Amino acid sequence: MTHRRSVVVTEVVTRLSSIPDFAGAGKCARGRASAVPLELLPALTVTWGEAGEISIRRPMSGPNGEDGYDRTLPLSVVVHLRENDPEGEFDRICSLIEAKMEADVSLGGITIDLDLQSTRLFVDPRTGIPMSVGSLLYSIRYKTLATGPSISAL
Repeated sequence: MTHRRSVVVTEVVTRLSSIPDFAGAGKCARGRASAVPLELLPALTVTWGEAGEISIRRPMSGPNGEDGYDRTLPLSVVVHLRENDPEGEFDRICSLIEAKMEADVSLGGITIDLDLQSTRLFVDPRTGIPMSVGSLLYSIRYKTLATGPSISAL
């Protein structure tokens, strides 16, 4: 049984991997166990572990009156850069990601919707120099049965 959250994250990785800049092996991944090799940059890492998922119980969510959960998944798309102009490159990549994510906010019907919550280019606070990494934080809403986190609820 695969948690619905995993289905959502896998779908986001699939969609972002269809952007030509991130179509190659290792260019877009769910989480990473090591640093992105220099030759793969720019690259994307999709992760939800940075912030906790919020769940609210909702009675009568299943076809037989079962309880369910309204879930809100904070999903980060980390952008790893390799550029002399990280701000310009970050904005270019954000345009590609935002267009792809907004093309279908239900991710093919597996979610209710999604919202871009924040975008951030990380900068060394001591020097003001960009650190060649940024992120887009999405809030993705979906529903599951309480007793079946892999099953979509009404």
